[in-house]
Amino acid sequence: MITHLKEYLLDLKTEQKDIYEIFNRIYDVGCGEGHLKVSESLKERFGIKFIESAENQRIISTYNRWTGEGSLFNSMRLKKPAMDTGPARRVLDELILDKKRCDFCTPELYTPEDDFGRVVGRYSITASNIAKYDAWSGLLIFRKHDPLDFNLEEFSDYLITASEWFKMAEKSSGFHFPFLVWNCLPRAGASQIHGHMQLLLGSKPYARIAFLDDISRRYREIYGSSYHDDVFSVHHAIGLGVESEGACTYASITPLKEKEIILTFKTDFSRDSDLQNQLFKILRCLIDECGVYSFNLSMHPFNAEMEIPGIIRIIDRGNVASASSDIGGMELFGSSVIGSDPYIIFDRIKGALDA
Repeated sequence: MITHLKEYLLDLKTEQKDIYEIFNRIYDVGCGEGHLKVSESLKERFGIKFIESAENQRIISTYNRWTGEGSLFNSMRLKKPAMDTGPARRVLDELILDKKRCDFCTPELYTPEDDFGRVVGRYSITASNIAKYDAWSGLLIFRKHDPLDFNLEEFSDYLITASEWFKMAEKSSGFHFPFLVWNCLPRAGASQIHGHMQLLLGSKPYARIAFLDDISRRYREIYGSSYHDDVFSVHHAIGLGVESEGACTYASITPLKEKEIILTFKTDFSRDSDLQNQLFKILRCLIDECGVYSFNLSMHPFNAEMEIPGIIRIIDRGNVASASSDIGGMELFGSSVIGSDPYIIFDRIKGALDA
């Protein structure tokens, strides 16, 4: 449990002092207690057991000294019962069945193409984004309407087709900083239900990627080691990371939002079948076992000219049946407030990768 992080760090200090020192130069961890008084009427409304568990709440705060990312884990929120996926699945099925006026079901007719034309894969096709994020802003459109219905062969085709778009766009523009984003379903910012990804090519790295590259260079100058290797090493040491076939996977202790999983790699994602398979397994585990139907995925492909590795980040965007937003003022202006335990989600992910 993440609420026992302080205890894990005490063990780390005794058993792996070098990793403990690396942890402390990157992260700061705090532990506090929240208390409240309740009236008899509240006890009657919510039940004595629930109220007793709410009277004393353990809060774990995590802060990355380099990136400024921070999260708050509340023992009370982590004890919430698992989400009933029934209503979410019903809402999802209704969304997917409604194909009226879906432009992406016939992309050759109802989407524009780039100056260099389209890249046509076996299970996907590219289009130009009619409302562009940037000068070079394209779409990878899945042949299947249902964004969650994909097997490994189809998923690999999505990545290979995306890579070909990046190459053609680079040839036309001279730009060489690609970025891929998958906003799955409206809760994650998608304007269309139909499965699709955003393809972007910049003349320079996008702001957060550039920031990460800058701090990675400064970190190496000071400590002589890779920031990203050290981040992974401490996550691995506290039971939240696994390395397989050259890719490092971990559940972040400073997640941007729920269930954040991060992969780092140093290969060509379009040719690395092991990486594709790992990412596929993670996504299928989140969808099929964890009820994560709406999510954001981003990928910064590996660029040998930069200090950072290739980075893939995935976050859960919450129950598709919920009318409330999963992001509020704290997430926008303060720290991320997290209601899921990284240890629980990582156990699921590790099981899927080992299968």
